[in-house]
Amino acid sequence: MAQIKITPKNIVDSAMNRPWEVACEPFRVAPHIYYVGNVWVGAFLLDCGKDGLSIIDCSVASTFYLLTESIRKLGFDPANIRNIFLSHGHGDHDGAVPYLMNLSGATVWLSREEDEQFRHNDAIDEKDKFPTMGYEPDKYYQWGEEIKLGKLTIRPVLTPGHTPGTTTFFIDDIDESGRKLTWAMHGGVGVNTMTHEYFQKTGLPESLIKTFVEDCDRLKAYHVDICTPSHPSHSDMLQRVNEEDRHDYTPFIDENKWEAFLEERKGFAMETMSKGFDWK
Repeated sequence: MAQIKITPKNIVDSAMNRPWEVACEPFRVAPHIYYVGNVWVGAFLLDCGKDGLSIIDCSVASTFYLLTESIRKLGFDPANIRNIFLSHGHGDHDGAVPYLMNLSGATVWLSREEDEQFRHNDAIDEKDKFPTMGYEPDKYYQWGEEIKLGKLTIRPVLTPGHTPGTTTFFIDDIDESGRKLTWAMHGGVGVNTMTHEYFQKTGLPESLIKTFVEDCDRLKAYHVDICTPSHPSHSDMLQRVNEEDRHDYTPFIDENKWEAFLEERKGFAMETMSKGFDWK
């Protein structure tokens, strides 16, 4: 059977209407972290040992069966997911939340800023683009507080820009030898929501793009051993997969990747900023 080529022009349509076209075999990116998303939107499964499973983002509702199938292929039961950590409130990242909540009874985490400033903004309507049932978060991240689950220490950091409450995750993991490895995923680097038109439509402050640029420099101070994106197209993650052993996470260890990634995304935002923004 011929492989259907997914391009930026049809990938959203494929995910919404023919989700099997964006299927991706799962793989490990860190000692206890696995990629279970599709070729369009990321989702990361956390094996928290005695504390069960957790997941970061879960893509759109139409790809929910792909998500659960990927988890099962890894030998885990999606019904054992205890926490759903969300990077932000766009439907391509949280669309499957109600289905996963129903399956597992998991606790849903989101930033308070996202819940109050973004999700209930009537000018932001994704229901036609990403249809789903509604949900309400159970817990808000407490900035500066770590979440310890099994061998993992999760540090959520507020990084506004893509949305007002976008959350970036830093996770300290422990490998087989006892060595600590820090994995990071920026919660949202797309500049498609940082334009004059979008800010005018939604009423969100144009200063979000300036904050995003400043944060890209601030976040470089964090030591990161493994950097993977919230959207595969934002990085070379899929190209690094060891096709002979998809449990081999060593191709993702790259201490220089995080800073280079932030610098690249900052550059895209700077290009947008150069188009007449007024910071008064």
